Parts: sequence; structure tokens; C-alpha cells
Amino acid sequence: MRAARWAAVVTCVVALAWAAPAQAGRRPFIWTYDTDIVPKGDVELEQWLWARSRAPAFPERPSVYWIWWGPVIGLSQHLELALPFQVRANRTVTELESFEADFRYRLFPRGDDRAFQPLVRVAWHQAIRSANPSRVDVDLVGSYELESGLRLALDLGAQVGIPALRGGEAPVRILGTYSAGVSYPVIPDELRLSLESFGELDLKDAGQEPHLFVGPSVAWTFGRTWVTVGTLVGVTAVAPETPRFMPRLIWAVAL
Repeated sequence: MRAARWAAVVTCVVALAWAAPAQAGRRPFIWTYDTDIVPKGDVELEQWLWARSRAPAFPERPSVYWIWWGPVIGLSQHLELALPFQVRANRTVTELESFEADFRYRLFPRGDDRAFQPLVRVAWHQAIRSANPSRVDVDLVGSYELESGLRLALDLGAQVGIPALRGGEAPVRILGTYSAGVSYPVIPDELRLSLESFGELDLKDAGQEPHLFVGPSVAWTFGRTWVTVGTLVGVTAVAPETPRFMPRLIWAVAL
């Protein structure tokens, strides 16, 4: 009888936790960073599954797949910290590629309901088994939400690769990134549909053609869990080396 009572109590607690409003930092987009962050003192476990398919002009290059996994910690009502690692795979090898320390600072505190919200992201990406060097990422992010719930986001970033940190003699590489998205709540606080674009350009090689992608996504929040899934389609008319597809699934659960 005692065991049965304890089982009933545990079941009720789990059910209440599952039914509680989501506290995770929701992300309506698969690529564009947004300005929501995890509440102070909370932790969520977040995972990304994503891929870059072959470029039509280079069918001999294999598709590449990644798993991004780590805790996201609310350090304050302004600041969250993600500590993920990434596993990279293609048709011949699977290996631990990198780990990161990813800080996201929201200029106005979480809970501030003004329409415009700015955020600064700074991340250290430590390469382990990767052809690319360790790097520093910086993003300037802004979002604007209308009274209808329509949400706009703009993300301008740079990735500074430093080969000398691993004993290499190659020059510093600077990759510029830019993305923008628009999101609409089909069911307020639960289901959003989004459309976004993403581009990247080597800022130190004027002859390098940019990669440009566009695509849709859907974001669903339920209980203390949120899921965002979608795919970007490469605009190969801009550059033939652009991969055809970049699908991504992101999910997280608030502990």
C-alpha cells in the first residue's frame, strides 16, 4: 500500500510538471537567433539535429550531419549560457567535432514586454577534430513583435577563425553571417509558423561567392518542452557550391 501511495504521488508530481507552462527560451526559427532567454536560475537541455546536403554542382562531396547537445543555464534575467558539444558525421566517419561556451546577453531583462528587444551573442567554439580552426562568434540580434503577435527578427554575425590557436600558419578567417525571419502565432503561446533566410560570406576573400538559403519552419511549445523543425533550401543560382538543403530539428525541455 505504501509503495502504491508513493507511486501515485510521483505520478502526480510528474504530471503537474509536464502540464506547467513552458519556461524554456522558445525559438521560432531554426537558424536565426531570437531574443528570448531562459529565466534566471532555470536550466534547459537543448539538442539540435541538422545537416548540409550535397551541392548540385559538386555531387562527389558527401552530405554532413551534426548533433548539438548541451545545457542552457539562466544566469540572470539578462544573461544565459549554453555549454554544448557537437558530433559531426558523414558517410565514412563520426567524430566529436567541438565544444562551446555560448553567452547570450539580452539588453532589456526577461519579462520586459516592449516591442523591440536587442540581444548580443558571444561564443567560443573550441575545435577538436575539425578541418576548421577554433573561433569566436559574435552576433547582434534584434526582434520586434507587433500586437498581433507577428514577430520579426534580424541576426547579423561574424565568425573569426584563428588557426594559430592550434599551431596552424594559415591566416585568420572571417565569415560573415546574416539572417532574418518572420513568425506568426497560429495558436498563441503554443504554435508558430515561420519563414526565414540565412546567408554566409567569406569577408576576407572578395572572390568567394556567398551562400544563401530560404525556408519555412514550425515551432510548437507544450508543457515544459518546445520543438522547432524546418529546412532551408539553398539558392544555388547565387553560388553553385551552396548545399541544396539544410534541415534542422531543435528541441528542449526545461528542468
